[in-house]
Amino acid sequence: MKYLSCAETAKLIRAQLKAEFPGVKFSVKSKTYSMGASITVKWTDGPTGKAVDAVVQVFSGAGFDGMIDMKYSKTAWLMPDGTASFRKTEGTTCSMGTVSSAQEMQPSFKAEAVHFGADYVFTNRCYSRPVYEAKVKDLCERYGQPMPEIVDGFCGPYSKTTGWFADTGRDLETLVRCELEGQS
Repeated sequence: MKYLSCAETAKLIRAQLKAEFPGVKFSVKSKTYSMGASITVKWTDGPTGKAVDAVVQVFSGAGFDGMIDMKYSKTAWLMPDGTASFRKTEGTTCSMGTVSSAQEMQPSFKAEAVHFGADYVFTNRCYSRPVYEAKVKDLCERYGQPMPEIVDGFCGPYSKTTGWFADTGRDLETLVRCELEGQS
């Protein structure tokens, strides 16, 4: 088993993001602290959070079972080209948790068993003002509502209190973010 540092893991993530989403600028920051480490990936516009998570979450060295408030370890298979796939976890069922143990076969004889140095990889997609405002305008036109004032990248204060988009069960701000992330 090879153990990679948090910085080495961040470097692999940068390379994968560059290959998967050419032309999109990502900020990949690693952070180590007592008893752990994490990596935060940020970008503006571009791919959805779900698409980026599909690329980067395999680089997490741990998972968390919120049902029993317990962190568990994960390992991966690392290919020579820097791609990775899930290898193994003991899960948390032996501790009365909900995460089952699992194991995947070695995808290639060249794949190496690794433990990535970051426990968690967090993603954070931001929106440029033009993209955000265009989505607000689209929703207001679609639902026949007046355009709110946009302050510091958020809709005006009345969006949550007037029940604007009552037929969706969501306030305007939530609806904008869901649509920008491709969620219904």
